[in-house]
Amino acid sequence: MKTQSFVNHVRVHPLYHYFAVPVSLALIPISILNMVLNVSVGSTAFVVAAVILHLAIFLARDYAKKNQDRIIRLELRLRYFELTSKRLEELEDRFTTGQLLAMRFASDPEFVRLVADSETVNKRPEEIKKQIIQWNPDLMRV
Repeated sequence: MKTQSFVNHVRVHPLYHYFAVPVSLALIPISILNMVLNVSVGSTAFVVAAVILHLAIFLARDYAKKNQDRIIRLELRLRYFELTSKRLEELEDRFTTGQLLAMRFASDPEFVRLVADSETVNKRPEEIKKQIIQWNPDLMRV
């Protein structure tokens, strides 16, 4: 596996991104067309089922990502405490969740510097990731 960096850190899950989402999304207009051409209880149920299937696929990933974001936040709190003997909770309200998640890729010295830097608050997560010199990979991201 390649060394992870800003350029290649986005994770694509082929079964999810290239099969489940497109197929479930394509079923919605197909089911609506079927209902228009063949009005029946079955065709209406097909539309409802297609929408529910797509929502279920989307929500399953969304819930997993939100859970992982909470775990990453806990990891950052522990990491910051180990590095500084200070609690991150006192500072983390300054940052968005996206900014904190971006900082997880920074090496230990860079992470402490990013948290302390008042300019980090004004940066988008992508900008924070781009300024990281020593990348700390996250190979377990959902």
